[in-house]
Amino acid sequence: MSDLSPPEWDLSLLYTPESRELKNDLHILNQKREAFVSFRELLDQRAPTPEEFGNLVRQLESISLLTGRLSAFACLWFSENTSDQKASSFLSSMDQLSAEINNDILFFELWWKKLNPEAAGSLRKTLPEYDYFLTNIRAYVEHTLTEPEEKIINLKDVTGREALLSLYDTLTNRYQFDSSFIPEGDGRPLNREQLSVYFRSHKPELRAGAYRSLYRIYSQDGPILGQIYQALVRDFSLENLRLRRYPSPIGVRHKYNDLPQETVASLLRVCQAKSQAIFGRYFHKKAQVLGLPGLRRCDLYAPLAEDKRQWTFEEGLDLVVSCFKDFDPQMGRLALNVAQSRHLDAQIRANKRSGAFCYSLDPQSVPWVMMTYNGRRNDLFTLAHELGHAVHSQLAGANNYFQFQACLPLAETASTFGEMILAAHLKRKARTEDEKLGLSFMMLDDAYATVGRQAFFALFEIKAHELIEAGATVDELSEAYWANLKAQFGQALEIPEDFRWEWVSIPHIFHTPFYVYAYSFGQLLVYSLWRIFEKEGSALTGRLLKLLARGGSAPPLALAAEAGLGPLDDEFWSNGFEVIESFLF
Repeated sequence: MSDLSPPEWDLSLLYTPESRELKNDLHILNQKREAFVSFRELLDQRAPTPEEFGNLVRQLESISLLTGRLSAFACLWFSENTSDQKASSFLSSMDQLSAEINNDILFFELWWKKLNPEAAGSLRKTLPEYDYFLTNIRAYVEHTLTEPEEKIINLKDVTGREALLSLYDTLTNRYQFDSSFIPEGDGRPLNREQLSVYFRSHKPELRAGAYRSLYRIYSQDGPILGQIYQALVRDFSLENLRLRRYPSPIGVRHKYNDLPQETVASLLRVCQAKSQAIFGRYFHKKAQVLGLPGLRRCDLYAPLAEDKRQWTFEEGLDLVVSCFKDFDPQMGRLALNVAQSRHLDAQIRANKRSGAFCYSLDPQSVPWVMMTYNGRRNDLFTLAHELGHAVHSQLAGANNYFQFQACLPLAETASTFGEMILAAHLKRKARTEDEKLGLSFMMLDDAYATVGRQAFFALFEIKAHELIEAGATVDELSEAYWANLKAQFGQALEIPEDFRWEWVSIPHIFHTPFYVYAYSFGQLLVYSLWRIFEKEGSALTGRLLKLLARGGSAPPLALAAEAGLGPLDDEFWSNGFEVIESFLF
């Protein structure tokens, strides 16, 4: 694939291991930490003046920003090569340092939560640019423990939860998959990104072989990976349900997302009610067009015809950037900024972290993007998705560090909208009706993967947390996932036994409990925005860019209301499914 010339990012623009800059910033961070701790005596004696309070908040921001920058380097370095022991060691040391710093500065957060409402309100008014951040801290009062307990949890996570997640990543990112299961394979081992190319092959035997090879490895290690998950869930439950008194496991994520429980319940309710009927009709139609008696799970993402075209990376980047520019010149410029800044890694390498992500350091920095570029059409959409995240982050650059990152449900807005822009462009440029139909099917594949699939992942997580609390075995968790697949697909798909172990291959379920519903939320929200765009055209552009520029400076429902989306209730989510149906039916 060398002719594709995918780039590798240049982390030396951030730091290099053992560099003077890295050591100097670690030293500065410790100085800032010591200076901040000196304010503890003042807060123990009296309330700060508005000037002192403003100084405290800005010093806290400075510490958080530098800690985040150093932690970002640790994460990005490890992502380059998850088998690099030096990178792994530095990541662990940064986790340890971050926990220690969090403990040292914890006194401010605890003091702010305990401050009487009148005094807190007066001080908050003196810093309007930090209003949502300061308000949100106090929203956790009922779930906050004593200072010694909070410190123990911070330290325990480094050698507990974080160590388990590092173990999961190290194990799964070093997997090599046997290409002999693929009829056209040459016997050489493949990493997951190389193997995943075959999931969308036009040849049924290649799709089936690729999935067989994937889940052969995951099923072998399933009991071990499942035990890691059990330990993570028990840790999550002990801390958040028994100690912090959250009403439910998923309620913890609602709190972090600042979303009412009913909004998410409505989302999952509609997804559960509509997915099987709408996607079931699509799967039946797709089987007919493909000339198959029915679809197997391994046929779900099958293209209608072989897509022989490959885009060099330069061609792919030019296409995505030009689509963004057509929507809004600023979006195109900010997307291109990532590549021109050498912050984009798309090379194919062994031991590279699987999947794709966009890492935003701070409001002033160009984000870093990692993916694996194989030159297929699907890679164009991955590129559009991650560059959409990068555009979102840069548009929100006028916010402070605490408020520039959008919450998870809104974090997918620009990324999925970017995919819609690319899909619409490709559909306009399609030369034949078959090509247009193929793109419509691809959009439906994506709708299923981002809406239906993720909602059912969330439903599985709810069940898994209940089962683990009741003492379920790993095999019983796999049985629950099997039941989840049957409920999801009904009679629409044949599901091979291998897919019982699919759940242990989903990193989000391990890393960030209940993250997945943010994808369903974000995608259906984007469909609503797209419907407005189809009616209003460029009139939507300003509203969308304003929404993105707000970052995480207000609750998501307030930001959605500003964008003119109305209440996010059953009717709203159902409207999103109407857009899905419009792709084909």
